[in-house]
Amino acid sequence: MRIKNKFFIISLLFITLTSYIQISARFQKTSNENTPSTTALYETSPMLHENTDDSADDPAIWINRKGTAESRIIGTDKLGGLVVYNLQGEKLFYYPHGNMNNVDLRYDFILGNDTIDVVCASNRSNKSIAIYKISEDGSLTDIASKVIKTKMIGNVYGFCMYKSPVTSTFYAFVNSISGEVEQWELIPNSENITASLVRSFKLNTQIEGMVADDENQSLFIAEEFSGIWKFAAEPDAGTTGEKIVGNNGSENRNTPSDQEGLAIYYLPDNAGYLIVSNQGNNNFNIYERNTPHNYLGNFRIVDGIVDGAEETDGVEIYSYALNQDFQHGLMVVQDGHNYDGNKLAPQNFKLIPWENVARLFNVALKEN
Repeated sequence: MRIKNKFFIISLLFITLTSYIQISARFQKTSNENTPSTTALYETSPMLHENTDDSADDPAIWINRKGTAESRIIGTDKLGGLVVYNLQGEKLFYYPHGNMNNVDLRYDFILGNDTIDVVCASNRSNKSIAIYKISEDGSLTDIASKVIKTKMIGNVYGFCMYKSPVTSTFYAFVNSISGEVEQWELIPNSENITASLVRSFKLNTQIEGMVADDENQSLFIAEEFSGIWKFAAEPDAGTTGEKIVGNNGSENRNTPSDQEGLAIYYLPDNAGYLIVSNQGNNNFNIYERNTPHNYLGNFRIVDGIVDGAEETDGVEIYSYALNQDFQHGLMVVQDGHNYDGNKLAPQNFKLIPWENVARLFNVALKEN
């Protein structure tokens, strides 16, 4: 009888905890009422996991230059692989190749007699860098010549790519839960790609998202509970970075803790915006792309045609017209608490027209 009672109590505690998580998440959707808000136009198909699993994490946007309406979103499933979606959020392909955490891509990698688009991701399953060729329909082909295992002690987390405007060399940046950062050069090897470690350094605490600004040869890193760091992106640039500061030279008090994803909205003449997802308070901060990276404001994504986004990990932005739905660019964000009506559903990604964000600000942010 005691055993039965014990199992009953455990079951009751599990149900209570699950209900609390759902109630807490719904409460968060109505918090920060004074923060400007917008809505998503589409959402992707949910991950094929339990509704309480932490699975979706980071998106990348691949532009099909033969027809931008056929562009794709590539999302990570950190419980199993990579997912490819169309611009309406429909799942097209799934690659169960490991626990992929963050993903990024670059165009025009010369491989033998071919020029290809490359997408790479940090793979937690074996602490490696996954490397794929992107085909015209958005499907992926693994073209790593071997398993590119990192040298870091901690498990892999954040990831981004960088193409040098000086040498046209492609690089992959990967970081770890313990603050390590590695820079790998991607090297063509017949019909495959291999990689060589060219630089490593360390921050003091856990790192999350990263993004490289190719034009300005800069790397931005979100140190989760400390701030946003900026490093020179070239491999011979040393290992000293600077923390982004706010107006008047003081540290930016508008940057709360628990910073996750980073993305850049590009404008001509090196103008544009740096976007940061603040997981702890369910909103997004925007800074000027260029030094001194002044804080411009924040916003959140709330329920509309589809539900809003909470506790966002990864974020990505494309800065130009894609189709009638996204005439000034596309922002894709991970949703840590996805809902189907009032019912908690597995995690997914939300798709937001950039103009929905730009027009929240006074003066409005610029649009390509």
